[in-house]
Amino acid sequence: MSERIAIVTPYWTEPHEVIARCIASVAAQSIACDHLLVADGAAQDRLDGEAVRHLRLDRNHADHGNVARAMGALLAAGEGYDAIGFLDADNRIDPDHAALCLAAAREAQGPDFVVAQRRFELPGGTPVAIGDEPGLVDTNCLFLLPGAFPVIARWALIPAPLAPIGDRVFHAALVAAGCRMARTIRPSVTYVSHWAVHYAASGGAVPAGARSLDMAAIAAWLAGISPDERRALDHRVGARIGLA
Repeated sequence: MSERIAIVTPYWTEPHEVIARCIASVAAQSIACDHLLVADGAAQDRLDGEAVRHLRLDRNHADHGNVARAMGALLAAGEGYDAIGFLDADNRIDPDHAALCLAAAREAQGPDFVVAQRRFELPGGTPVAIGDEPGLVDTNCLFLLPGAFPVIARWALIPAPLAPIGDRVFHAALVAAGCRMARTIRPSVTYVSHWAVHYAASGGAVPAGARSLDMAAIAAWLAGISPDERRALDHRVGARIGLA
C-alpha cells in the first residue's frame, strides 16, 4: 500500500501567482501528495477552485505561519496520513521531493522525520551561491513521519517573541522528544529568499524591505523573563531554547 502524504502550506497575503507556483510544484510530485492550504486570515476565495484542500482561519496570527502550519499538520495527522511535509507559499519543491524524502526514510530504517536540502534564489529568480546555516533546519525542509506527529502542536505554542525563530524552536522540540532524523541526498526545495544576507551574497543592492533577524532582541527577551516564566516556556515548547 502506498503512503499517504500531505503537504501543508500556510498563507496570508501572497499574490495569487506566487501561490499558484507553489500549488503547481506540489501537483507535479512523482508520488501523489494531498495539498492543504491554510489561510491565516485573508483567505483567497479563488483557491476553492484549485485541486487542494483550502482551510480558513478567521484571523491572522502574525507568527510567521506557526499556528496555521500546526492546524493543517494536526488535521493531516488526525486523518491518518503517513507523512507530512511543509511548503511556504512563496517557495516550491522539485518533482521528486517527496520521493527523495521517502527514500531517505527507508535508507535510515525508521526515522521520525526527514530533513530535505534546499537551494536559495532571490524573488527575481537569481540563484544565491551560499550554503545553509550550520544546524538550521528550515520549516520547508521538514518531512514528518508518525513518530514526530506528537510534536506538531508545539508549533502553535511558540510565543510571539520567538515566532521569528519558530523553525529553530520546533527543531529543538523534535530533538528534545528523542525523534530520530534522516537527511536527503541532494537539494529538492527552492527557497525564494527575501533575506538581506542573500541579497548581499548575490552581489546586488539590498532592497529597503529585505528581511533580517534581530537575534539580539530575541536574546534580550529570553534574558528578561523570570525563572518561573522560563520554566513555563520550556514546558510549553518542549525544549530549552538557547541562542548559542
